Amino acid sequence: MKKIVAGLVMALPMLASGQAMAADKELIISSWAAPVHTMNKDIFPWMISEMERCSGGSLSAKIEYGLAPPPAQYDTVRDGVADFGWIVYGYTPGKFETTKIAELPGNGGNAEDMSVAFQMTHEKYLAAAKEAKGIKILTNYVHGPGHVNTTKPVNSYKDIVGMKLRVGGGVANDVGTALGVAGVNMPAPAVYEAVSSGVTEGVFFPMETMYAFKVAEVAKYTFRNPEGMYTTAFGLIMNSDTYDDLSAAHKKCIDGMTGVDMARRVGKWWDEADALGYEKFGEMGGTVTDASAAEQAYFREKTAGVESAVLAAIDGRGVDAKAALDYFRSQLK
Repeated sequence: MKKIVAGLVMALPMLASGQAMAADKELIISSWAAPVHTMNKDIFPWMISEMERCSGGSLSAKIEYGLAPPPAQYDTVRDGVADFGWIVYGYTPGKFETTKIAELPGNGGNAEDMSVAFQMTHEKYLAAAKEAKGIKILTNYVHGPGHVNTTKPVNSYKDIVGMKLRVGGGVANDVGTALGVAGVNMPAPAVYEAVSSGVTEGVFFPMETMYAFKVAEVAKYTFRNPEGMYTTAFGLIMNSDTYDDLSAAHKKCIDGMTGVDMARRVGKWWDEADALGYEKFGEMGGTVTDASAAEQAYFREKTAGVESAVLAAIDGRGVDAKAALDYFRSQLK
């Protein structure tokens, strides 16, 4: 009888623990890239681990795939279908203009450097435009430098005039137009099928994405501009109501994954993914050709109007665009 009573006494804390675990808050992360993508393989698992560590196990999250296509991710989080997500600002045309400052050609730098500069510029200048509604922006970031990736060799920007290339949205669209390509817009997950079936002849992508979406299997020629052609601006976002409904302790856990430090962490992972992409591209027989000094000058000439158009649109949102761009680029030096 004593053993039975002792066993029941020992079991009570375990039952209480089980009840507490049943009451734990588990949030939903909406994602749309493949599981091997750095967002799903590195960043979100780290975030989940941090939530659990910080909260003592009372706050967690899980990744859900297929909740919505990439262009609908902003609405998915804003409307509360998911609690977290990551968005390509350029997939929502007309809504986000200030974020294009991080996408401009000639910015230079890797993903970590540009992501930190982007988040710092957002905090100092861009947030005042209040373009995002119903969401909390945890941080802003970019992928590494974007390149021209094609199914046939390219040795000059003149070679891509009239070529059907997926351009992706945002400033990449403007760059493609300036270079004379027949731009095709589609979300990143659709690119492999488009290239492999001949619908497009290539894509504007960084090397990380060439590997993560398997496009390196069908587009084995990369034309790279050392000065930087463009990049893509992303937001790591959270539903505002979800955040507001959290306890003070849980809010503190989320707050620890925001701002410049988070931008640096995310950017570093994208750089590591870029390095892996280059490695895999070489293993698959891919060829990288760097634009010559003359080609770089040609690119600057052709895309000269892109920057002024972007700055004018940002000014229209009540932000001093030139001051913001100067600040952004000063962080890259």
